[in-house]
Amino acid sequence: MRIFRTALSIALRHPIYLGVYVLFLSAIGSFITGSAVYVDEAAETYEPARASIAVVDRDGSELSRALRDHLATQNDVVDVSDEPFALQDALATSQANVAVVVPEGFGDALLDAARTEGDLPSIEVAYGGYTQAAALAEQQALRWVSLAGAAAALVPDADMDAVVDLVADASGVRADIQVEAGEVSYGAAYPFQSYLSFTTYTLMCSVIVCVGLVFSKMSAPDLRSRMLGSPARPRRVSMHVFLACLVLTVAVWVVASAVGLLSGGLRIAVVAPAQVALALASMLVFALVPLSLAFTLAQLGVTEDGLNALGNIGGMVMSFLGGAWVPLSLMGSEVQAAARFSPAFWTNEAVSAALTTPVVTADVLARLGCGMGVTALFAAAIASIGLAATRKR
Repeated sequence: MRIFRTALSIALRHPIYLGVYVLFLSAIGSFITGSAVYVDEAAETYEPARASIAVVDRDGSELSRALRDHLATQNDVVDVSDEPFALQDALATSQANVAVVVPEGFGDALLDAARTEGDLPSIEVAYGGYTQAAALAEQQALRWVSLAGAAAALVPDADMDAVVDLVADASGVRADIQVEAGEVSYGAAYPFQSYLSFTTYTLMCSVIVCVGLVFSKMSAPDLRSRMLGSPARPRRVSMHVFLACLVLTVAVWVVASAVGLLSGGLRIAVVAPAQVALALASMLVFALVPLSLAFTLAQLGVTEDGLNALGNIGGMVMSFLGGAWVPLSLMGSEVQAAARFSPAFWTNEAVSAALTTPVVTADVLARLGCGMGVTALFAAAIASIGLAATRKR
């Protein structure tokens, strides 16, 4: 047990690392995701979700202006300049939840397509962080375009103003809605889901640096020679070192999870405990990935400065590919394909499966098992590289 205590004491002698990488990053994640919006499904009145929409009208016709006005009645329209960087920045900073771009020639193309039985012109849509409201806003826009096409087809001689009036009459029809209170509000889990997505960065940084430091110090030639000269068997020494690093990894996971649960408060209390437990279990499996990386980097002789650099850069890249910083739906197909080679992606898939469904079913457990299984395979593959490096030393 002396070797076990010695390994733990190495980490405890670096309180700045523990404070910055574990506590500070967890607090930052809680602050960033604490303002995330969720839908309270237990409310006794129904209020449609309103999204912040950036509408870029490149057509300037009566139909495109009417589409913008229609979206403004059900959402909050924000002004964003028609530049790629400005649109990306608005979505990334949550200034807008969705961007709708009406292409040039939209009005004339819609009338021509409706009267010649062709395909209606498409509008470009890009999502931001609040994907639920963004998806609803997209459906509202597509429904309006469909109604406009139907009106133009039914009244071939109608001009744009007449089509706008016909669509206004048709879109004003509303069904009576009766609200029934539900028992569970899984929409309340959205901020916690966002926090766990950010926690992939916290775990990568803190475990690679803090645990990697323990592995590195315990693998130093002078200390290793003294331990091998002791009565303890080498395998027993390695087992105690690994056990200490595993305990430290679990402790980091516990702290990060506790910060998320405490900051979530009542919003998480309405989520089924089984769903929260499954999401946290997915994060625990993910913690094995930086543990394996820390072990491998130490066996490759990476120094303390190298661990800090690789922990931050690797954590940033991996969490980015997992969708922690920018939703993957905003990324190109190449980035989305590359994300599947990141364990953070599969962990977030498992967390999403656990928290975005009202009940835990066999299909949900299958998605969880797939995400957690692939993540565990990443950890095993990385650890095998470290074991191979150990044998060559």
